[in-house]
Amino acid sequence: MKKLLAVIMALAMLLSMGTIASAEEEYRDIINIADNDQGVSYDLHKDTSVNVRNMLRGTVFEQLVTLKKSGDIGPELCESYDVNENSTEFVFHLRRGVKFHNGNEMTSADVVASLNRWLENFSTARKMVGDSRFQADDDYTVSLKLEKPAIMLPDMLAGAAQAAVIYPAESIEHVNPDTGFIPTEWFIGTGPYKFTEWAVDQYVQLDKFDDYVPYGDPEAELDGLWGYKHAYTKTLKYWIVKDAATRFNGLMSGDYDFVVKLTDDYIPVLDGNQDYTVYSQQTGMISLVWNKHTTDKYLRQACQAIADADELNTVNYGSLYDTDPCFMEDGQPAWYTTAGGEYFCQNDPEKAKELLAQSDWDASKPLRILVSTGGHAEDMLLVFGQELEQLGLSVALDPMDRSSMTEKRKDDTAYEAYFTTFSSVPVPSLRNFLDAGYAGFSDDEHLQELMQAMTTAATREEAFAVWEQIQEYCYSDYAPILMMGHFHQAAACTAKLSGYNVFLTTNFWNAKLEK
Repeated sequence: MKKLLAVIMALAMLLSMGTIASAEEEYRDIINIADNDQGVSYDLHKDTSVNVRNMLRGTVFEQLVTLKKSGDIGPELCESYDVNENSTEFVFHLRRGVKFHNGNEMTSADVVASLNRWLENFSTARKMVGDSRFQADDDYTVSLKLEKPAIMLPDMLAGAAQAAVIYPAESIEHVNPDTGFIPTEWFIGTGPYKFTEWAVDQYVQLDKFDDYVPYGDPEAELDGLWGYKHAYTKTLKYWIVKDAATRFNGLMSGDYDFVVKLTDDYIPVLDGNQDYTVYSQQTGMISLVWNKHTTDKYLRQACQAIADADELNTVNYGSLYDTDPCFMEDGQPAWYTTAGGEYFCQNDPEKAKELLAQSDWDASKPLRILVSTGGHAEDMLLVFGQELEQLGLSVALDPMDRSSMTEKRKDDTAYEAYFTTFSSVPVPSLRNFLDAGYAGFSDDEHLQELMQAMTTAATREEAFAVWEQIQEYCYSDYAPILMMGHFHQAAACTAKLSGYNVFLTTNFWNAKLEK
């Protein structure tokens, strides 16, 4: 009888193993993703590229806290955190047993080193906290004590463009003194995937971290960026494919399983085709960022008055845009305001001429505009140049790759404006173009006083009231950017791809690709 039971148990085990093996064999080991651009450094404390953040945040690197779909803050590398009544003291209780990709356990020493470097690189948060810095209370407790309230600190830790990710302290020690970046060989995180290779201008490869320590309920769906990460797929390979037609053709041929920034040219081909999935969402702002050191406000206001948002955006985005004047996206209703909206892209040549007459700008000189190559941004700016011709102004485009533009825009003598987009953020204090240190140089004294008042407000109601003043001032007077509306990010993938999560971007932590 015992022998019979042993045989039955052995057969059952073999059948079980066969079932597991069969299930694993149903899915491919690699997902090929066609991205439209690459980062400058992939160092998330410094690199503000949306491509970099979408690829690595939550995948390779994690944060103390992260964003839920509702906009609420969820603990990620901490198991909980405490905030006192006036938001001047924050205590983070770290999860125990979390492993870095080098096998070492994450402790408060790593968190403190990472977040204090993040503060040094992210001026908006640094101004909010003043001279205060994170400190280790013990191996699994980190605190921050402030002189003024910082009600938006958790939101910044969760959703800043310069992501507050946690590196090992050793990675921080190996910052390149010449570039200020962490070298790629020290890209060590706690996420479900490891940063394996960056072949410049070709691809970035991420490979599964077998010792990843997940959090949340394995049976529950992801809530925004928060929740259990299964990492079913062994390799995520992000191919750098700047041309939209090449991305689309690669999807149709099977070279790519997922493609970003699908345009109106190709969506009708895929709609209704059961072999593919297409979707889009409002993702960020469309902007021309002014160099406030080489332009005056009347020139900037004149451009705001002459601009025709529909004419400009149709060239670049087809139908994938909204002409909403709010500086925040529709995913942040708590911060929605139309303050100053009457100044948004007015398509009013006569008013523009009146404003330009007050400007000191020498109309014999062209407006130098930096723009990254790829897509239709250059075509959009050529149309903008045609609009400006009504005012006797001309435009000189300076097209270059994104990395070069990111570097050149730091030089305040090199341009009058640059074209860029800003991805969704959870709170308005994270809008980079409002930061005095960000390229474009919004160092206006009144604006920065308002920013300080908003970030140190005692309540969210008080912060929102100041936010309305900021947006009104930006539209009616200072004009730090030419706000053109909001873009929709359209993406497509093979119908064999499942389990991906769409929030802010597309996240592949739980994605599976059928063979």
